[in-house]
Amino acid sequence: MNAYLLLLIELTLAIAVSLAALRVLSRPLVDLLRHICPGEQAAVFWQSCTKVMLLLAPLLLVLGVDQMKLFDDPLDSLRLALIAALGGLLLALHVVGKRLGRFVVVPPAMRSES
Repeated sequence: MNAYLLLLIELTLAIAVSLAALRVLSRPLVDLLRHICPGEQAAVFWQSCTKVMLLLAPLLLVLGVDQMKLFDDPLDSLRLALIAALGGLLLALHVVGKRLGRFVVVPPAMRSES
């Protein structure tokens, strides 16, 4: 398979994974940011920043893994690209969750139940 076509497919795969996650997370993210941010402009900024991060992390990992050229078989390369895209998304979600989790306040009644 042509190297350029394979790279295009891998990047498309990474973008598709990111967009699927963003579609699922978009509404709850907006609601949370509106709740914890001091104003609407801050919420919009952090929403945009989070979306960019969730798009870039999988792409960067796919590009990094693609540099290694571990496999001759295109299907194996696509599998590795999918693993890299999902790993990048997981890493970005971990970072975002860790940051936003600091602002979530658990009511005292729920703390005693845990």
